[in-house]
Amino acid sequence: MCYLKEGRRDFTLLKSDSTIQEILDEILKSPAREDPFHVLDLDDVVQKHHNWLELLPRVKPFYAVKCNDDPFILETLACLGTGFDCASKAEIRKILEMGVEPERIIYAHPVKSKESLQFAQEKRVTKMTFDSELELEKIANYYPGAELVLRFRHDSAKVLISLGKKFGCDAHVDGLELIRKAKDLNLNVIGVSFHVGCGSKDADCYYDAIKSAKSLFEFASSVGYRFSLIDIGGGFPGDTDKSIDGYTEVINRALDEFFPGLNGVEVIAEPGRYYAGSAVRLFTTIHGKKFVKNSDAESQVMYYINDGVFGTLFDWVSLRAVHDLARVIPTITKAKLGKPLLRTTIWGPTCDSTDIVCEDVDFPEHDIGEYMLFENIGAYGITFATSFNGFPSPTIRVYVKEKTWTGLSDLKLMSGLDKTIDILRSRFQ
Repeated sequence: MCYLKEGRRDFTLLKSDSTIQEILDEILKSPAREDPFHVLDLDDVVQKHHNWLELLPRVKPFYAVKCNDDPFILETLACLGTGFDCASKAEIRKILEMGVEPERIIYAHPVKSKESLQFAQEKRVTKMTFDSELELEKIANYYPGAELVLRFRHDSAKVLISLGKKFGCDAHVDGLELIRKAKDLNLNVIGVSFHVGCGSKDADCYYDAIKSAKSLFEFASSVGYRFSLIDIGGGFPGDTDKSIDGYTEVINRALDEFFPGLNGVEVIAEPGRYYAGSAVRLFTTIHGKKFVKNSDAESQVMYYINDGVFGTLFDWVSLRAVHDLARVIPTITKAKLGKPLLRTTIWGPTCDSTDIVCEDVDFPEHDIGEYMLFENIGAYGITFATSFNGFPSPTIRVYVKEKTWTGLSDLKLMSGLDKTIDILRSRFQ
């Protein structure tokens, strides 16, 4: 095992026969730290990409940078050849500075400032979304050479966050008018996009969305456009216990039916949670503990840990609790298996009473100074985190197997991403 460091960033190159579970077990046996930290498993990211290529070979992933912008994740995906879904100048700049070509970026924010449009034009980032007439007029004024993608609304009925309330036009009414308007402005519309929502639990919604995309393609042809791009957005699950098989079956079936052979049509997607969710674990330390009794004289234990909803557990707690409260508990580790379960409430470190990780759940007893382990927190944990009350965001420990790093290095010869590989090598050696 080779240990390397970059400032406060720990990086560990693992022997190929090592496992991330062995690392987790070692950490759990070690003295707990005062501040929380993440364990980032890059092998998990690479495996997710392999799964994607196998299950959705016709759909190129454009990773949603907003989900987790850790440079190790971004640089690994750049080596693997993914595209990137960026929503701001800062995200675009970050991806370009890694050496990624501008054609591998889609500016997937339907509302952009004039300065952002000028920046995209300067950097030759051409693909971008729109969903309104005024946005088209703005683009005509500040970036008339852009390749435009019409975003229409198609919400999943079962979703963690519905995005359609904010973005996306009606496909069958406003969408037609916007295509006509773009034609009148002599703008280049190249295709359509949709996003069923963040954390969709309804795979079938992709079928009807792709069907709507087909109707927009046909209408565009009638007014002189030849569309060549479908962006099917995100919404794919990323937890260790959630498969995308059902989603890919529906998407492949819809593509076969509505775009057989594709015939020059490129299909992309914007997965974020899928790639990042299961790649990150959180180690928190118990700093406080007390036993309390409720009005019925029933006793429960309360723990106070060093990360919470104002930190990297915001997404994990706030979104998942709405749909599945039982999921919002730490992992029961091997050392605690078989121990008696106590009624438990876990609080984050801040003084705010809404900083509650889980409430009235059954969990084995822990002691002050022990770790609590949370899994599947790679999506939006770091990007949502604050320093409220002065509590620090977790540091990040990165792990990857030697054979995985060798494979990433070999991609240099295949993809020509010399600069990106050089950046990775400078971190890893």
